[in-house]
Amino acid sequence: MKIKKYEAFISCCECKSISETAKKFGNSQSSITQLISSLEKDLGFKLLVRNKGGVRLTDEGRLIYNAVKKVVEDNERVREIAAQINAYNENTIRVGAFKSIAVNWLPHMIKEFGERHKNVNFSISDGHYSEIEEKLRNNEIDVGFVSMPFDEGCICFELIRDELLAVLPKNHGLANEDSVSVSRFGTEAVVSLIDSTDHDARAYLESYGITPNTKFKTADDYAMISMVENELGICIAHELVMEKDNHNVLVKSLEPKAYRKIGLAVPDYSNKSAIVREFSEFVREWVNRMKK
Repeated sequence: MKIKKYEAFISCCECKSISETAKKFGNSQSSITQLISSLEKDLGFKLLVRNKGGVRLTDEGRLIYNAVKKVVEDNERVREIAAQINAYNENTIRVGAFKSIAVNWLPHMIKEFGERHKNVNFSISDGHYSEIEEKLRNNEIDVGFVSMPFDEGCICFELIRDELLAVLPKNHGLANEDSVSVSRFGTEAVVSLIDSTDHDARAYLESYGITPNTKFKTADDYAMISMVENELGICIAHELVMEKDNHNVLVKSLEPKAYRKIGLAVPDYSNKSAIVREFSEFVREWVNRMKK
């Protein structure tokens, strides 16, 4: 409320008229007079004096004028910045993705969707499964790529089944084999991801009662594969991770085969902006085209 008093005071000084200020603000003269009177009461001294030409500043009014004007200008700047932020947020899609999606899918998706919507902005958060899931729960992202099943109050669209693969050093003894038995991971040296990111491989091995002979752990898929390349062990990696990987390694199917289901989770879908809902549909369409 005080900012309205400040704005009325500055306008009266600039217009030198209460009636002109009333027209500018779309208020009555009496309401502007009340605002000025209330400000004078707050400050404890007279600001304006009426005369035949309109109004003029008192000595006290002159002393305080510049300080009040700065407050009004700063407030206007705050409003402008807030408007810019809101305009940006209305056209911003906050996306969460684990690394293989962020590397292999998102650049292509963003480019194509951006060509359809020139004003759209993207804010990308990459991280492990648990980090993306936490951001979804906290509504810090609008859409998140997840390993299914995942609900947590989200609408979740299944996108693709991503095969788990055995990765071996180039000169490994199984070079001529078509696949690698799950039992090998109980006897050979194994390189794995840390527990927070190793969900899929760990669940697969556990389902067959295999306790992996883990010698090394890392948080990064590509660091894991580099260790395999340097003959520190064998590992299980996702097909999507290996898609554009250039390490000098052997990639084999697992026996039995294993997959993870990749989905797109959208919290509070019905209340999302139109652009977020459209992007969600676009992702499904893009993945379907990629699978053909």
